[in-house]
Amino acid sequence: MEEKTMTKPPIQWSRFLKDNNSILILVVLLFVAFLGIDGFTGSFYNVLLYSAEFGICCLGLALVMITGNIDLSVGYNAAFSGVVMVTVFNMAYGAGMSSAVCVVLCLLAALVTGGILGTFNGFIVTKIGVSPLIATIATNYIYQGLVLNYARKSYPTVDKQLLTAIAKYNIFGIKWLTPMVIIFVLFVVGVFFWMYKTGFGNRLHIVGDNPEAAEYAGISVSKTAFVTFILCGVMAGMTGFLMVAFNGSAIYTQGITLGTFPISCCVIGGIKMTGGKGTAVHVMLGILIMRCLSTMMSTMFWSTERVNLVTGVLLILVLIVDRFTSTKSADE
Repeated sequence: MEEKTMTKPPIQWSRFLKDNNSILILVVLLFVAFLGIDGFTGSFYNVLLYSAEFGICCLGLALVMITGNIDLSVGYNAAFSGVVMVTVFNMAYGAGMSSAVCVVLCLLAALVTGGILGTFNGFIVTKIGVSPLIATIATNYIYQGLVLNYARKSYPTVDKQLLTAIAKYNIFGIKWLTPMVIIFVLFVVGVFFWMYKTGFGNRLHIVGDNPEAAEYAGISVSKTAFVTFILCGVMAGMTGFLMVAFNGSAIYTQGITLGTFPISCCVIGGIKMTGGKGTAVHVMLGILIMRCLSTMMSTMFWSTERVNLVTGVLLILVLIVDRFTSTKSADE
């Protein structure tokens, strides 16, 4: 009697690279940057710092995109959460509360504000049935108006050093190792395991890939999407907290900065616009690619126009590659 042996199927490297082309893009960028651009090595820590500052917002948007929806208001959600946070911080500080209490209160204020705005988006999209594109364009204008009303130029905290330590304090004297970077890494790890170790996290991909099949399987598509909008809002609120911590004030232009940046990070990282595919790791790769590009070009003293041009071309190329690989996958 012959003994059967179990053999593992060979790794399909071509398919792996197509599904994770962001890894190859990042490796090539880093190779070119470290070897070909003077001064990049000394400024690389900025890639990690700015990735941490804006990255959590991108993670939240990715959850919405995986379900096949979109949220174009995350930038001004974060900015307004920062405005509310500064207001609460200044009030608590003026009332003579301890530093720890002031930080906790303003953090809670940012998270709650972001969560409320995210809930509003989710209600309009999932309960009323408005297109997520149209709904979040409209709410983006609303949140932008709120920000401009309070922080047209800058809305500073009364004690900048207390908050900026969260973003810029160098642990063990290492430039890139700050509490903000650790917070970002914890969020990436937490979202990654939440998506793969919980029932709700697993349902995100099913809802985004095939909503009809998800309904037949007993999964509430609208409820799942609603929760992702709330989580996206909470993470935008966390980003608002980190932005204020990094600058010591709420700055209205940061809402503009985050207008298309999170979407670009998600798409370049490998999150499909049509939903059904993507992980927290993909988002992290996309953020690192975008910040690496920005740091490379700022190191070479490129103008903003050239930076935007290169970023747009890269985004188009990634979308083209994604389109052809998706088509082939479907044919197979």
